[in-house]
Amino acid sequence: MQYYVIQNWVVKQEKQTIQKKMDEVVAYIQDSNFKGNVSESEHYLDVLNEKYQMIRIVQENDAPLFTISDEVPQGWVDPKHVAKEELLEFSPKGDRLLILREPIEVNGFKGTVEIIRNLENFESLINQIFMLVLIAGVGAILLSLIGGRLISFQLLKPINSMIRTMKRIKENGLKERVMINKQRDEMTELGVMFNELMDNLEKSFQQQQQFVEDASHELKTPLTIIHGHLSLINRWGKDNPEVLERSIDLSLNETNRLIHLVSELLTLSRAEESTISQSSLEKLNIRMVMEDIVENFQTINHNFTISSTIDVEADFAIKILKSHLEQIMIILLDNATKYSTEQKLIQIHVSHTDRQLKIEVKDYGEGIPEEELPFVMNRFYRVDKARSRKHGGNGLGLAIAKRLLDLYQGTLEIDSVYGKWTKVQITFPLNGSS
Repeated sequence: MQYYVIQNWVVKQEKQTIQKKMDEVVAYIQDSNFKGNVSESEHYLDVLNEKYQMIRIVQENDAPLFTISDEVPQGWVDPKHVAKEELLEFSPKGDRLLILREPIEVNGFKGTVEIIRNLENFESLINQIFMLVLIAGVGAILLSLIGGRLISFQLLKPINSMIRTMKRIKENGLKERVMINKQRDEMTELGVMFNELMDNLEKSFQQQQQFVEDASHELKTPLTIIHGHLSLINRWGKDNPEVLERSIDLSLNETNRLIHLVSELLTLSRAEESTISQSSLEKLNIRMVMEDIVENFQTINHNFTISSTIDVEADFAIKILKSHLEQIMIILLDNATKYSTEQKLIQIHVSHTDRQLKIEVKDYGEGIPEEELPFVMNRFYRVDKARSRKHGGNGLGLAIAKRLLDLYQGTLEIDSVYGKWTKVQITFPLNGSS
């Protein structure tokens, strides 16, 4: 396109130049009262002529009156008288000529002015432009190919690194990660997201493995005890009523603990698989539900003093399943009673702001060491395994409560002073429809 535009522009310039020259010649002839005298006009027309150009005056009989030429052979173009102006291109001997003819009539002389321009310079310029455009085009294509390869290599480098990392993960496990460059671009962000995804995946696998190990351990203990007592009965306990009764009682206790453990595992599994549709939830009156929970728990734990402060309006309600809220509160209150000491006091405080509902449960029992607080919500985690077994704990209660709260984007926070008190705070976010 550049070549085509330049070529047309140069041709246009040549046509304008030859037209301008024709106007000068015609103006001179008309102003000088031209009568066909060659000696009077030839000198001036010779001054007007340019290199690679011929000026010729042609008579009515197509015979040239005189010719002024500079490196344009007269035989290339035959003289011709015309009745009106004409402009044409002609290519004799391989050279490109531009011919302009215009009729004149002055002082009784009728003829034609011919100007022939040899476009040799024009052809040379066009050829140089063509070669320049050709070389520039080929060079641009080569640079585009090389640059495209380099750019694609740079762009695909993080992806290739990610592919190699995936292959290493397949061979060596989940610890492999993508190398992150210092430059911050979309590919770097992709690598960061991939590493974060692998971190979460590795953590999930570790938690799953830990869960299986802990569950196996927890199930193995009561099964081993039951097997031991059955073996004892099989050997000599059948004939000893005291041994038989004792073994059966202990086996039943372990069986009950086993049933309770399996029930908690099923509850946790259901909680992890559960999803909540806000449109399917009905509003729950918090004051009424909390009063019922406190009353029921006080009834079965008559040796405890359960103090409740419910600072919410009588009609205050949020969207939550009643069974979920009851299960969370039972877990918290059950832990408060299990790990109590001499002071049998449990304090419950319910309040809300524009953004969240907050429920606090505080007991004055054994407390939790500060270094143990980050782990108490892990599955099967117990601060003191021996004491927990005495109280019948499996270490799943807080994990279940945490998972149920996650369904509602809620939070669970624990604060404690070892040997003095423990406070558990749960929150539910509120929106415009709560």
